[in-house]
Amino acid sequence: MTSTDHPAATGASDPSGEVLTIRGLTKQFPGTLALDAVSFGVRPGEIHALLGENGAGKSTLIKCVCGAYAPTGGEILIDGRPVTMTSPADAAAAGIAVVHQHMNLVPTLSVAENLHLGERLPRRAGLLHWRKVHRRAREVLDRVALDVPTTAIVGDLRPEQHAMISIARAVSADARIVILDEPTNALLPHEVERLFEQMRALATRGHSFLHISHRLSEVFEIADRATVLRDGRHAGTFERADMTHSGIVEAIVGRGGSLAERRGTSHARTGTLMKVRDLSGQRARGISFDLAPGEIVGLAGLPGSGADETMNLLFGRNRPTGGGIEVEGRPVPLRDPADAIAAGIANVPKNRLAEAIFHADSVRANVTLPSLANYLREPVLRLIHRGREDAAAEEVTAKMRVRMAGIGASIDSLSGGNQQKVVLGRWLTTGARIFLLNSPTAAVDVGAKKEIYDLIDELAREGKGIVFASTELEEYALVCDRVFVFAAGRVVGELTGDQVTEPNIMTLAAGGALAA
Repeated sequence: MTSTDHPAATGASDPSGEVLTIRGLTKQFPGTLALDAVSFGVRPGEIHALLGENGAGKSTLIKCVCGAYAPTGGEILIDGRPVTMTSPADAAAAGIAVVHQHMNLVPTLSVAENLHLGERLPRRAGLLHWRKVHRRAREVLDRVALDVPTTAIVGDLRPEQHAMISIARAVSADARIVILDEPTNALLPHEVERLFEQMRALATRGHSFLHISHRLSEVFEIADRATVLRDGRHAGTFERADMTHSGIVEAIVGRGGSLAERRGTSHARTGTLMKVRDLSGQRARGISFDLAPGEIVGLAGLPGSGADETMNLLFGRNRPTGGGIEVEGRPVPLRDPADAIAAGIANVPKNRLAEAIFHADSVRANVTLPSLANYLREPVLRLIHRGREDAAAEEVTAKMRVRMAGIGASIDSLSGGNQQKVVLGRWLTTGARIFLLNSPTAAVDVGAKKEIYDLIDELAREGKGIVFASTELEEYALVCDRVFVFAAGRVVGELTGDQVTEPNIMTLAAGGALAA
């Protein structure tokens, strides 16, 4: 893919017109002005990015557009005509569809059944007319050029196919405006590429996209224009020719803001905190490296390369088939995560929502659960000393700069970035010395990304050892002292200092060799 011309730019039938116009949109909640007279528009056949930090007003705006919220002021226009959205059904009737971040598909049902969710299925003689169900599903999939069997179980398909099935549902309902809420969060780079190809093809046929994303590299890849919200206000709309990284970041975080710069100083100290020798598992073989106190070591590679497998082996999520590790000179069994935690190893998994968050529970509980034994005042009845637990939670959330109503607030009320700070900070209560961080900035906004980078740097400054992995290759240069690149289950190269670049990582991961 290139960041220059793409078909979506030619899809608008009337470049001067707008299929969707937001004019002075305002939404007031008790004590909060969530949207303050926001105005912008989406053209026919356009892929329009909507950017901003968590809390900037993106979700509120989308809920107003799709009829979930009633605006306090302003108006929404379709093809220049004002419309009133009192429910999602009104939005659907106006040709607007929302594809939510988690796709809202049922993994145990077939593709055809998912495409007909919420509809009355065709019947013949009182029985379901399955041939007609699958024929209609095939027609819908063909409209988005998705070549998967209609009989396939959705849970067996790839993530980017899930995204396209959700988009196909929207297109089948004659949606002219498709709102995509972080559709690439669960996708790997090659899956994102396939999704974008299909989005461009749909744009050439007149479908418009409002694409919400925190990944700026993807915005420059796919968007014809980008609108930024900050603190509930319109902070700028950028034509493709005028989009620059610095300009977009400044609009998102305010004047003087920046995403991050390459780490200028390593905090690595002498000595070895963790020694990995010939560690092997189902998808990784013979992995060896040392981790010094204060050092940040990256594990990078393409999907299935062995980098993720190594992270799982180090935390005991998968049992090694060979080799092992030492922490501060002592051998550590890796039968399960309890062994790793007892050795002072912490883990921040790739999928925060599915693997790390205790939903509907409080911030307090999410911070202290790994170290709950520290707050017992009666070990038999398992009674908790709430004062000590509260003090620990307050200390961690203050150190991690978590923005919240209080430690008693639901973890689900926090933004993605603040949830991730809780997940990272909970391990401070265990006395962990080694942190395994797998995609710690996934699905967080630009401002929160920088804060997480700063927190990682603080941990390194305190002498913690960090093993880092990410699906965004540009992050390695921002975070790591050294990077081990994986391919086919093995380490194929080590990069240090100025060698740590996205092209070098990709070259080694793809089986190439670096120029001498």
